[in-house]
Amino acid sequence: MGSAGPGEQEVVTILVTGFGPFQDLYPVNPSYEITKRLPALLPQLPGHATTIRIITHPDPIRVSYTAVRDLVPALLSSYVDTVDLVLHIGMASGRAHYTLERLGHRDGYSKNPDVDGERLAPDAGLRDFGDCKHILTTTLEYDEVLAGWEANLREGAADGKAVVRVEESNDPGHYLCDYIYFNSLAWFARRNQKLTDGKVEDRPVLFLHVPAESDEETLKRGVGATTALLRSMADSWSVSKRYQKTIHVS
Repeated sequence: MGSAGPGEQEVVTILVTGFGPFQDLYPVNPSYEITKRLPALLPQLPGHATTIRIITHPDPIRVSYTAVRDLVPALLSSYVDTVDLVLHIGMASGRAHYTLERLGHRDGYSKNPDVDGERLAPDAGLRDFGDCKHILTTTLEYDEVLAGWEANLREGAADGKAVVRVEESNDPGHYLCDYIYFNSLAWFARRNQKLTDGKVEDRPVLFLHVPAESDEETLKRGVGATTALLRSMADSWSVSKRYQKTIHVS
């Protein structure tokens, strides 16, 4: 976990997941291909005070409501004393940019079927998450993370890496990407008894949408974009934790 005493190196641990195949058009889901290509460790760099340990979920998550509903509580519980932050990755067809999602929806999953042909009933969200509001947001400093991500990417472009365009979003789409995001936010919200507001560690989850292409060049660019985001998440989390500690002491 991300804590360090005087003179010790801070290590922030981030869990990352990706999805499996989606429809016949996308037999390879770039979200998982990016996830499995991530390094196990991102060392400290000038301007980045934390070392980042990356734990990638070893299997692509099935694009299935039942699979996500069953997996998320078990997965997060298994890492409860290990992981500081969570990043879920999914693909968005028709986009050439990378999108950072601010929130997840409880309701609205009755329109489009998953890979098993399943849709959720209109009242499924209220039935499963009646204690939660219809929207949950991350407790990470979203705007700060987004700005840091963009800065990291500009720095990478200056070093000769491919230019990557990123955008903010308040609509993850009312499908499996949205659903897994909400499920994770709800799990942390219940565990920490913080369904609204809260400290940075209360709902430390974000969701990243990546382009649908899965050629090697695009995947390499996706790995770079994701590592830049992970660094920004860790930096923001670390600063928020130090600030909370200062407030507590004073």
